[in-house]
Amino acid sequence: MDTSRPPNDAPARLWSLDALRGVCAGIVFLSHWHLWSHFPPVGAAERAVRTIGEGLHDAVALLTWPTGGQHPAVIAFFVLSGFCIYYPTARRQRLGEPATGWRNYFRRRFLRIAPVYWAASVLGLGFVAAEAWRPSADTLLTLHAIASHAEVGARFLGVAGAYPREILAGNYILNTVSGEILMYAAYPAFLFFATRSRWILLSAAFLGLQVVAVASLKHLSPYWVFNSVLMLGIFWHAGALAAHLFLTRRGHVTALHLVAAWVGFLALKSVPHFSGLNLLKQAAWGLVCFLGLLWAVRFELRHGALGEHRVIAALRRLGGISYSLYAVHTPVIMLVSWALIQGGSRSYTLQLALTLTASLLATWIVHRCVERPFHRAQHAS
Repeated sequence: MDTSRPPNDAPARLWSLDALRGVCAGIVFLSHWHLWSHFPPVGAAERAVRTIGEGLHDAVALLTWPTGGQHPAVIAFFVLSGFCIYYPTARRQRLGEPATGWRNYFRRRFLRIAPVYWAASVLGLGFVAAEAWRPSADTLLTLHAIASHAEVGARFLGVAGAYPREILAGNYILNTVSGEILMYAAYPAFLFFATRSRWILLSAAFLGLQVVAVASLKHLSPYWVFNSVLMLGIFWHAGALAAHLFLTRRGHVTALHLVAAWVGFLALKSVPHFSGLNLLKQAAWGLVCFLGLLWAVRFELRHGALGEHRVIAALRRLGGISYSLYAVHTPVIMLVSWALIQGGSRSYTLQLALTLTASLLATWIVHRCVERPFHRAQHAS
């Protein structure tokens, strides 16, 4: 079989990736929206809404949550990110097209990540300032408002991924983005080995990072370690490996393979706890994401027209704004809850409605006014 060129008609952009990104962003937002809408429900209707939310959240946790820590959709995001960053480069190489220069690569990555990251950081700091100005005396809000000067500096400089403490600063979810920034910075070294098919060596290196992560748990905050490249890098690598297998026409995954991996993951979750079990469960879920991604991109090649189906199209649109939604929803939910408390209201219905509306509005504004303009500049010649 000829493996020198990509699969026939493999497009430069895969809509299945956008749809998967939309699913992941939606799951992260909905889980946080439910968990952080924490005002006590009053009356039968509000209690019914809370019960439904808890049931859905518990079902997602049962089916997908590897441990009590890292969100399953974040792991999926890292697998997707690894695929998306390596796929275009490897595809151009196999088509004999010129490689993108490193200066252009770093410029594009900066414009893609930094503006939204800084906008979300400012939003988080706005919440910290509001809580410092008029404390809410709410445990959840007080926790999220913790921020030292050093932590704020590390956040804005984009080096939080190398800062060995968990940074909250009104927007803790940006810690995973900081970890990804480190991956992008180290990408030239990764590509050096990937383009020479040193995948066994790369796998050994990322497994080595897992060993370092386990050793670090005794000395560093586990909340930082589980969000760091030490722990998440293996999933980024898995995504890049999926892109390699797809482009070399290997790694054929059927729905049966995917279901078997998922059943294996669920079986592992039922095993009595022992030291290292959480890492095994996280690795098993990473395998599900890896196989699911390979299945999805091959499904697209067979059923490309489905990309225009209204459900898929909606998920693709959500995927298009997923970064902005992921980055801004935490401080927006916190700010709305803070404002309600300051206004003397602890209405669960009002909290649900306003946090949802404000999150979507803030996402639209940041996407339209920050992400899109810099995205256009990213692709400008």
